[in-house]
Formats: sequence, C-alpha cells, structure tokens
Amino acid sequence: MGKGRKTGKHYPQVQPSKKSLQAIKDRVTHLTTRSRTIMPLEWIVKEVNATVRGWVGYFHYRNCSKAMGHIRHHVEERLITHLRKRHKVRDRKAGYARFEKRALYERDGLYKVPATAVWKIVKVIDKLHNISFSFVEACLERSRALCLQSLNANFIFLAGIT
Repeated sequence: MGKGRKTGKHYPQVQPSKKSLQAIKDRVTHLTTRSRTIMPLEWIVKEVNATVRGWVGYFHYRNCSKAMGHIRHHVEERLITHLRKRHKVRDRKAGYARFEKRALYERDGLYKVPATAVWKIVKVIDKLHNISFSFVEACLERSRALCLQSLNANFIFLAGIT
C-alpha cells in the first residue's frame, strides 16, 4: 500500500514489476540493435510499436505513470541511438540535435507511451457526465440555431448572385 503525500491516506500501489520493466527494455533494445540498421526504419518502428503497445495495454493500470515514463524514455533513447548508428553520427549531442524526439512521433510514427494514469482520465470523463442534460441540450439547440442562420445567410447570398 502506498501513502498519499497530500492527504496521507493509503491507496493500492499498482505498477509493473522490475522484472517485467527490464523485459520490455531488453526487447526494445534487441529490436533496435546495430545489426538491424540494414532494415528499413518503418519495419523497426512498426515492430517496436507493436511490442510496446501490447505491453502497455497489459500493464498500464492505475498509478503506474512513473514506470510508463521510464519506458517512454527508454524507447526514445534507443530509437535515437539506432538512428545515430544508422547515419554514423558519432557525437551524442549532435545526434540529439539531428534526431529530435518530436520527429520520432510525427515523422516516423512512433507510438507514444501514455504517462497519464488511466484513473485520472476516468475522473475527467465522470465529471463530464455529471453536467446536467438540460445544459447540454441547450448548447446543442444554440449551435443548431447558429448553423441554420449561417446556412440561410449563405443561401440568400448565393440566390442573389444567380
């Protein structure tokens, strides 16, 4: 059981074991070894994504954000190291400048490991469900009226042209 810093209340501390964390890190390291620099980058990213997505789907539960952050960091580091070896960039600092983490996700399509605990997302959804139905209905009615006004204005404008 863990103990909260703010309230001091006990809560169940659920996170992956050190053995499973080491296993996924070893698997990612194996998928991005230097001997695989011959393979197209798309294949490597696809294999890493499948492996990490499956592992995260199984282990991402409750308050394991710290462990997920470690996995995300390891995947980013390994892929940057792989790209440095592939393009023969010796200097680590130059490698970080050339292969930015953002580009790994946007250009190469790397799966971004979620670091936010699932229960936090569920709390936000629960708060959204607590909004009164009449308020939502009023918002929908207002937006429908604005859309109709816009359509009528465009129709009148187009009718005047022809």
